[in-house]
Amino acid sequence: MTSPETPGSNVSDIRAALDHPIDAPPMAQPGDPGPELGDGSRLERPPFPPGCPITPLGISSGLDGSQRCYYLNYNGQLVSLEANNRHGKLGLIALYGPASDWLEANFPQCSKPVYEGRGASRICVKESEIVGFDQAEAARALIEECCRRGIFDPAGKMRGAGAHRQRGGGMVLHCGDRLMVSRHWPTSGEFKDWIWMDPGVHEGNVYTAGSIMPRPWHEPVGPECVAQFLTKLLMSWPWKRKLLDPRLLLGWIGNAIIGGWLPWRAMFYLTGGAGAGKSTLNGEHGVLDQLLGAMQFRTDNTSAAAIRAQLQNSTLPVMLDEFEAGADNRRVIEVLEAARVASSGGKITRSSSEQTLKEFTLRSPFFFSGINIPPLKPQDLSRMAIGELGKFAKDSAKPDLAAWHLPELGRKMMRRMMDQLFRLEATKAAFDRALAAQGHDARACDQFGTLLACADILLHDRGNQVPDDEELMQWADECRPERMAEIADKMEDHELCLRELLTSDVQARGGDERVALESWVGAGVRYAMEPLLEGDRKGDERANKRLQELGLKLVNAHWKGEAWGSTIMTHELPGYLAVANKHNGVERLFVGSNWQKDGWTRSLGRFEGAISATVKFGYRSSRAVLVPLYHVLDADELPNASQPATHRKWFAEELERNGIEAGA
Repeated sequence: MTSPETPGSNVSDIRAALDHPIDAPPMAQPGDPGPELGDGSRLERPPFPPGCPITPLGISSGLDGSQRCYYLNYNGQLVSLEANNRHGKLGLIALYGPASDWLEANFPQCSKPVYEGRGASRICVKESEIVGFDQAEAARALIEECCRRGIFDPAGKMRGAGAHRQRGGGMVLHCGDRLMVSRHWPTSGEFKDWIWMDPGVHEGNVYTAGSIMPRPWHEPVGPECVAQFLTKLLMSWPWKRKLLDPRLLLGWIGNAIIGGWLPWRAMFYLTGGAGAGKSTLNGEHGVLDQLLGAMQFRTDNTSAAAIRAQLQNSTLPVMLDEFEAGADNRRVIEVLEAARVASSGGKITRSSSEQTLKEFTLRSPFFFSGINIPPLKPQDLSRMAIGELGKFAKDSAKPDLAAWHLPELGRKMMRRMMDQLFRLEATKAAFDRALAAQGHDARACDQFGTLLACADILLHDRGNQVPDDEELMQWADECRPERMAEIADKMEDHELCLRELLTSDVQARGGDERVALESWVGAGVRYAMEPLLEGDRKGDERANKRLQELGLKLVNAHWKGEAWGSTIMTHELPGYLAVANKHNGVERLFVGSNWQKDGWTRSLGRFEGAISATVKFGYRSSRAVLVPLYHVLDADELPNASQPATHRKWFAEELERNGIEAGA
């Protein structure tokens, strides 16, 4: 019986393999990492030791060659060290603090052993022992770990004290030495519970440790204590709007507690004469000061730069008492601009003395109080609730604030805001709809909807429900635009521009009396209405001519086939006030205002029915913006053709008859 052949033992198989060799499989391709580390050009470095009591965050490099490593030190604060000369022994000890023994355990520096004798009789009398840490090796490991973590830019990632929004809508309440963090069910995203965490890196953001802040009350709190605070204390002040103002103030307190989490942060201005009780509400040791405690930034007579420097990355509310208009309002205007940015969570970029850019993200609610409200731009007025106080009666007793235990009540309000937080957005949306039905624009809905919603979650336990329609309508009715000084007194930018123009003082050549420009406009309209009206014909004619010397003219508009043209105004057709786009006379009228250097052209062009046309001023034609006269003068000063309804009808017919696109 023949035994089976072993594979490859046949001579012919061996010969065939030698005649037709094949390449061995490649063990590596060009560019593949080697077995050492990375590209194989360097030996493997040991991994960074576990259990490090500090947190390396990353590294950044500058064009000047500087390289900075960033850490959270033993106390949880952000520290940046130059890679080349700031990782010395004392610098590392300061970084690790009481935990510097970790350096000795992981990067030991040992003494040399001590020997006695020579040759065969040489003996070790003292073994090598740890005498400290190897600063060079420790610094190398820290710098390498920062490089492994990648590029770190503090801008936009740092989180200080106050409330912050997480990805997905959750919240972190930074209380200085601890974080209160919301947890949510992964499938539905619904709120689950709150947990306490140490400061550090969370969801890619760096929460630095700070001084201890008040914490929310340790157990759930009912709404009764807040309701008593509203009705018994806040409503005891002599408010102009007796029901609405104290409720808006209560809403602002809730808004201040979670301001950094909110998409919109409302401002509040408390005003009133001397003796109205403003300082008892907002002064040092007053109601708001005791409620918020350390969870606020309180200052007087400050600047926007000082506020930014103090806040850093926190979202604490900013409290400003005695904030008033004065002879020089530049600092006031700067602070209002910072508050405007903070309301929507915008960013401010400034250059430092080292010619590097520094970015600030402001998310703090602002509270002002004073006798005289500073001049407010429309965009500032729309971000502010104004609570106006009258005078206390002479026999009124000063409230006993100590009896209210306000610091404790403030912590209870914090707990209510946390427990009711995740019905806030639906509640605000319900108030927004009710306010919009009353005629409020989107900005006003954000402003007053936020305050009313925050007050509601402080005052009511509703589960996942929103206020019923009756309650929504009640508070929306209290906030009707005509009742709100914040809305009723509001003027758009183009309206303010026209007011600046019409109220400018002008003086005729040789005259000794200065008059408002609008008086010349009125005289020019009277001249165009002759012989319908009796008047000072020569004086009206002179006023009409003087307007042209200033770059202004009363005209009728007509379509010239491709663009609007103009003729001297008659009363048979709708009238316009033409304002030259480029004219020294107009420039002088607007010098020092927000609309100087041709800024008036774009602003006035926003009026309903305004058009751009060619107008002849004196002996030269120029492009001008034409503002319908019904925006300029009262209706009883205008001819029939210039009345609002008649003018709008004529304009619509002209557009249709000539096939003109709106805005041409």
